Amino acid sequence: MASSATDKNVQAVPVPAGQQQVQAADGTNQTAEITDSVKLDELALKVYDRIDRSWPTSPTFNRNLVYRVSTSQDGAIGNFEPLNQLAKDYIPETPLPNLLKSSETSSNSAAPAAKFTVVFAPTGTLEVNP
Repeated sequence: MASSATDKNVQAVPVPAGQQQVQAADGTNQTAEITDSVKLDELALKVYDRIDRSWPTSPTFNRNLVYRVSTSQDGAIGNFEPLNQLAKDYIPETPLPNLLKSSETSSNSAAPAAKFTVVFAPTGTLEVNP
């Protein structure tokens, strides 16, 4: 068996539970990211509940809408970003803009945030994953 110069080894490095990671967004503003698996699971349930209660499940799109959603420690949605073109086109069919508006007063850019991938499926299924 031959191997080429393009073969790469990838190694996963686990992050200990409870450890928070700090990432600089633009070099000047640092936001701590919530990485504790227990807290992420708790927040994922809160985010799921908030979105699910606000989403009328009669989608007109035919493929998954995928978003990156940032939340505060209490599960309030502080930011979202479409991760595919369809998600960008169908933002009005999701409850994300309304949920974002309702949490503006509780958003604090210096507070730790959790990031989730939120998927709206054309079957009406909602997924929230860390």
